[in-house]
Amino acid sequence: MKYNHVSRCTVILASLALAVFTHAQSLPKAVDIYPKMGLGYNIGNTMEVPGNQGGPTGWGNPFPDAAYVKAIKDAGFNTVRIPCAWDTHASNGTISAGWLDTVKTVVDLVIGNGMYAILNSHWDGGWLEDHVFDGRGFDKGGETTVVATEIAAKQENYWKQIATKFAEYDEHLIFASANEPGVNDPWNGGADNGQWAFDDARMRVLKSYHEACLKAVRSTGGNNATRIVVVQAPRTEIEKAPLLSSMYPEDPAGAGYTMAEIHFYPYQFSLMTGGDEDWGKMFYYWEDKTPGNDAAHTCSGTALGSKQSIDNLFSGLKTRFYDKGIPVVIGEMGAVKRLNALSGDNLKAHLEARSAWYGYTVASAKKNGLVPCVWDTGDEGDGNFTIIRRQVNKFGGNVGDIVDVETLNAMREAYGQASVPGNTVDSTVKESVSTEDKALHIIYKTVQSDTSEAGTMRINLSDADWSQYVAISFDMRVDGVSAGPCTDATREGCGTDGWASVSVFNMSGEWAWKEVSLGNVSTLTTLANHKIEFGDGEGKLAIVDITKMNAIGINLYGTQFTGDMYLDNMLLWKADGTADTLLNFNKNKPSLDGIASGELIPANATGDWGASSTSDKTGICMPRVAKAMGLRLDVGQGLVTATFTASRSGVGMVMLLNSMGQVTAHQEFSAVKGMNRIELRSNYRGPAMLVVKQGGQQFVQKVILK
Repeated sequence: MKYNHVSRCTVILASLALAVFTHAQSLPKAVDIYPKMGLGYNIGNTMEVPGNQGGPTGWGNPFPDAAYVKAIKDAGFNTVRIPCAWDTHASNGTISAGWLDTVKTVVDLVIGNGMYAILNSHWDGGWLEDHVFDGRGFDKGGETTVVATEIAAKQENYWKQIATKFAEYDEHLIFASANEPGVNDPWNGGADNGQWAFDDARMRVLKSYHEACLKAVRSTGGNNATRIVVVQAPRTEIEKAPLLSSMYPEDPAGAGYTMAEIHFYPYQFSLMTGGDEDWGKMFYYWEDKTPGNDAAHTCSGTALGSKQSIDNLFSGLKTRFYDKGIPVVIGEMGAVKRLNALSGDNLKAHLEARSAWYGYTVASAKKNGLVPCVWDTGDEGDGNFTIIRRQVNKFGGNVGDIVDVETLNAMREAYGQASVPGNTVDSTVKESVSTEDKALHIIYKTVQSDTSEAGTMRINLSDADWSQYVAISFDMRVDGVSAGPCTDATREGCGTDGWASVSVFNMSGEWAWKEVSLGNVSTLTTLANHKIEFGDGEGKLAIVDITKMNAIGINLYGTQFTGDMYLDNMLLWKADGTADTLLNFNKNKPSLDGIASGELIPANATGDWGASSTSDKTGICMPRVAKAMGLRLDVGQGLVTATFTASRSGVGMVMLLNSMGQVTAHQEFSAVKGMNRIELRSNYRGPAMLVVKQGGQQFVQKVILK
């Protein structure tokens, strides 16, 4: 597939970029470029989306345009990292010319705005990243055998093509050999925090991969003869930087034309979202940005991510690399927003803590010869990293709006830049807290025409003991429009209506999934109180381990459906007839995923509300859809089992995406028409999204892996 997004504006910017291109010459060394690179930013979840997963727009982001890239520059960034896929855009070892042109479009936009562009080779199915070993070893599929020389040859082949395409660009274009080589190493009790150990032998393999990239780039001549190339530490972990330093790749250009790369996500503060563990707590707060009564959930002292650890780690990188003429790129860094877990003053303290952490981290990076590049995925829901808006179709506003003013200003201050106006902390907290009685309004809108899609309202419970409860109840009304029939009799499935149904689900024990249907939307249009008993009988909600409840929620499954749900007063009932409130929505909005989005609204059972859109009632021609039951999941230790109904036979793909939108496990499968059951093994732990694609169908469900 070609992705050739060239516009008139792009051509103009490309012309500006060409103005700084030079003929073959010796480009500046890394230590000379470093002071000009400033603060860095990632266009995440876009150009690195594998071609077989939809390419740049496959994970929900629009293709980068001139307005978006200019907004990056205006926000104060001077380096843009462009994570990129290559292998899934290649055939028989040749990268598509259309794809190279598409990547060039983004590179030209960045350089045309006077910024530095770091163009890397990202995960892309793990062809290199998951195979940093020679001979017998492990990847996500288990034990396997790899010939490292073959991976190195593939690396050299791709980079020769990439470098040839960009040979005449000046020092504003930087290449990066890989992303996080070895990050998906399996968890098998190894020496590296439980992962398969990354030792000297594996570092020699990684060194050969980096040297294959360097050899390819230098061989193409032009400015590539001395272009800066970034090489990654094992798994880009700071703790593995000594391995990279001890076996640093040899560059045909000589010393001074490379940079090193690490990533920085101190887990308990940055990524941990599944609740406290017996080995450690989630860190919502940081240093003095804390409510003061929750030291257990505050990152301070010697904890990873504290001021002390940041300074110690970064000064170590300076000694090991920068002082030897090798600046370091923090290719990715960030901390998620825990919007659903906190409210009020606690949420405010958390958001202020994040901003202070970003500011301190980039200031320390600057002091120690590091280029900090913040990770930005474009999403703005719970667990997001986003600073600059781009998904306006989902979140409104304008492309380029700053959605995290305080974090941006903390980083701008570290680089001596003036603050930008605005207050997003207070506005975020205000949205989460109200003294008024609130209800939850959920909006559903399917995207696919022949796919059973799911919208999920989920409440995370952190292993709650519900043994005292016998039922759950809530007030609910659902209404909407199912498109169809179509009028074009020449199209397959013409005359087939859309549909939607609602189910209540729970996860308990080792994340075992159980669900009970409430019926089709057509039977739920009147506001009513629904009370569901716990148990294994007809119409009851089965629970595998009621002493360890992980999550509960409501799924709407549908195709060709646009509509709304009104939800309020979720109660847990005891055998004696008394009840406790699970959630009244007055302060907290639970997680909304898939085709579900929504807001807290004044509770008003008889108020004027209804389907969010009724414009597509008739005359819509839709392909045939199976009345599928949606996606059903069972989650065990390192294993996700998915059951779904396929509308036709054919090859499909199942993928597991982590909280940053990166694919951590995937596999193809052959589906039969009707019921299918597939298993996906993964060593990833934490919150993730499972995506099943087959034919025109796509199912999406949030999971948490332990």
